[in-house]
Amino acid sequence: MNAQYDAVVVGAGFAGITAARDLVDQGRSVVVLEAGTRIGGRTYARPFAGYEHITAELGGSWVNRELQPAVRQEIERYGSQLVEDLPCENAVFFSAGQRRAFPVPAAELADLERVIGHMRDVSKRIAPSQRLSSQPIRDLDISAEDFIAPLDLGPATRELFYATVAWYTGAEPTKVSVLGTLAQIAGFGHSPFGFYGALTERFVGGAGTLLDAIVRDSGLEIRLEHTVASVDVRDGEVTVRTISNDTVRARSCVVAVPTNVLRNIAFTPSLPPEKSRFLTKNHLGRAYKPSMLVRNIPRRSFAFGSGKLQALCLGYEYEDGSCLIMGFGDENSVADPTSREELEAAVREYYPDADVIAVDAHDWNSDPLFDGTYRIDRPGEAYDFLRAMNVPEGPVVFAGTDIDDSIWRIWIEGAISSGHRAAGAVSRLLHSRTGT
Repeated sequence: MNAQYDAVVVGAGFAGITAARDLVDQGRSVVVLEAGTRIGGRTYARPFAGYEHITAELGGSWVNRELQPAVRQEIERYGSQLVEDLPCENAVFFSAGQRRAFPVPAAELADLERVIGHMRDVSKRIAPSQRLSSQPIRDLDISAEDFIAPLDLGPATRELFYATVAWYTGAEPTKVSVLGTLAQIAGFGHSPFGFYGALTERFVGGAGTLLDAIVRDSGLEIRLEHTVASVDVRDGEVTVRTISNDTVRARSCVVAVPTNVLRNIAFTPSLPPEKSRFLTKNHLGRAYKPSMLVRNIPRRSFAFGSGKLQALCLGYEYEDGSCLIMGFGDENSVADPTSREELEAAVREYYPDADVIAVDAHDWNSDPLFDGTYRIDRPGEAYDFLRAMNVPEGPVVFAGTDIDDSIWRIWIEGAISSGHRAAGAVSRLLHSRTGT
C-alpha cells in the first residue's frame, strides 16, 4: 500500500487541528477529515438567532492565559483578541429551596468552611504539572457522595456542593466521579473559588476565530462532511474509509472525535478490551448551555445554586438595559434548552422579576456527531480510562479533550495539549520508521 499522507487526522476540533498544524510545522503531509459542516467541535459560536448583532457562544469559550500555557502560546502566536468578563457586583444563591444573598444559612457556615477546606486540601494531592494517570490518586476516583460522606453537611451546604459538581460536569452529581472536579480545583491553584473566578477571558467572536487563524496560517487541507466509518491498519499503515466510501491512506492516524461517537468507527484490528470497555456506553456528560437575552435582572449579576440551572453567568450588558447571560444545566434539569418559557422559569428561581426575551442554544445531546458533551466518567472509571486511551494502537493515536490526561481535561487548554501530545507521538513513530 502506498500512503498518500504522513498522517490523517479524524476530527477538526481544537485537538485535531492542533495535531495537524504541529505536524505540518514539522514538514509532514496531513489531511483532516471532519464529519460536520464546520470546524471547531464543541467550541461553537454563531450569531444569536433573531439578534444577529449578538454572538451566541454555544460551546467551550472561557480561557485564562495565566493559568493555561498552551492557550496562551496559541493566542500570542496568532494575535487573538480576548474580552475580559465584567466583574460581578450582584450575586444570588439558591439552596434548600430558598434564594439567598449568602450561599448558606448562618447555621451552616461551619459546614461551608469544612467542605471548601476539604476540596482544597484533597486537591493538593494532585500535582498540576503531571499527568493525572501517572499520580497515585486512583483512590480519588470516587463518587461525590462518598467524597463528602465524612463531613456531615447540612442540607443547604450539601446542595451547594452538588450544584458545584453539576455545574462542572453537566451531569447528575450523585452519579459522577469526583476526580475531575478535584483535578480542576488543583488547576485553579487549589482554590474551589476558581470555578467562578479563574476563567474570565473569552475570544472576541468566539473560540473558532483562533481555529480559523490556525487553519489560514498553516494551510491545512480539511475535508468537511467526511464522516469516518472505519480505520484499518495493515502492514503498519492506515486506510481510513468514510461512510461515502472515500478512502485515505496514510502512514499514521490521529483520531480526535468525541468518545461517545468513537464506537461508531470500526477499527481493524479491534480496539483492545482496556479501551473498548469504556466506549460501549455513553459517559455521563449531558450539559446544556443556553444563551439568553434577559431583562430585569441586577446589574453585573451572577447566580449559583441548586436551581434547575446551576449557574447563570453574565456575557454582555447592553445600553437598553438587557443583557446576555449563559445558563448551565443538563438534560435532567431542563428538558428543552431552546424553550424560552422553560428557561424563564429556571431564571426566575434566582431572579423572580426576570424576563427572558430570547434563547439560543445547541443541543449537543441530540446531535449525532457528539451524542453528549465533554466526557464525565462514572466513579472508578476516570483514572483507568485516561491510562487506557492515551496509549497508541500501532500507528493510530487518540486525542481530544475527552482523553486529555491533565488538570485541564474538558477545557480548550486540554484539547490543545492533547493535540500537541498526539502530534508528538506521530512524529516519534514516523521518525522511528524513516529516521526523518
